[in-house]
Amino acid sequence: MPKAKFLLLAAIITCLIGTGCGSSCTKTTAISTGELSSHFDGNWKYENKELGFSLNLPNGWYLQTSLGRIQYYVPLSKNAPEDMVRQKTLTLADAQANKGALFTIRDVMPEEGAGAAISFALTDLQPKGEENGELTIGSEHLKGASAKTARGTTTLTVFKNYGCFDLKIFVAYTTPEQLEKIKSLLATGKI
Repeated sequence: MPKAKFLLLAAIITCLIGTGCGSSCTKTTAISTGELSSHFDGNWKYENKELGFSLNLPNGWYLQTSLGRIQYYVPLSKNAPEDMVRQKTLTLADAQANKGALFTIRDVMPEEGAGAAISFALTDLQPKGEENGELTIGSEHLKGASAKTARGTTTLTVFKNYGCFDLKIFVAYTTPEQLEKIKSLLATGKI
């Protein structure tokens, strides 16, 4: 009898750790990628109603997007096609295959040097690592990992959980002024 109890306990622990026991997350679980739109006055906005996340994007910055392996930089001071976020939904399988990038904005073109950049992506659930940094989006404080690269760029990665998915926000900057630009931009968001 004690052996049966041990096996039952081991099965329960394995279920909880390995599968989430009854978790409704499957490879086909999908989530909205939101909409990125420009308006007649040149103001841009990203909104994902499913996540309750919205962010006004600043004129003077650039939207980095890609078509295949070619990178494009669209000035946020201009109107652009409404389909800048081309994929309307994302499955958990896509997120697990690192295909969940939503968009990146930068304050300067890459050829102008290292600038401030913010990237948004949907990923599968990520393990908690060392939390030595923080970003504030609207009134929400998100803790994450900060690091400095060999080239002097500081990066900060934070995650916000939405059930089967995490919203990954990655920022990069080289100067305190660039960090302030990022903080003031994110402070206008709602998450």
